[in-house]
Amino acid sequence: MTPERMSEAIDAAWAAFSAGDLDGFVAGCAEDIVYSDNAGQEPLHGRDAFRRYASGWFEASSDRRATPLRKTIGGCRVATEVRLEMTHDGAPLYGVAAAGARIAFDFAMIADFRDGRITRIVAYYNPASVMQDLGLSVGAPANRPA
Repeated sequence: MTPERMSEAIDAAWAAFSAGDLDGFVAGCAEDIVYSDNAGQEPLHGRDAFRRYASGWFEASSDRRATPLRKTIGGCRVATEVRLEMTHDGAPLYGVAAAGARIAFDFAMIADFRDGRITRIVAYYNPASVMQDLGLSVGAPANRPA
């Protein structure tokens, strides 16, 4: 798969996310995808497990928007910096009932491709910034761009 096609696949996934299209968001994933992040949960195995996880973010907000900021592509891997913004006005998130809190954070996602599909995603973000936005913690402001 060419670097351009991998870049387009990442952009298409985040465009589907922003449009509320869960099926489109996971469409580029392999059946045996493995997803993990630094928030402490066990890795998820398989497209159905990843879809269930992602559906929580979809259900939690009516106006989610993900903006890919920069991508670095090498071999069969794409590293993407992404800005996620949403209003928590739907289903509970992290066990917290929706109260209209505005959530905004940056994260990095590394996606591995095989045969035109995403086979592995590792995401890195600061869960404390999400917790602050949800009103679950107080402290120094999260490190955010101006």
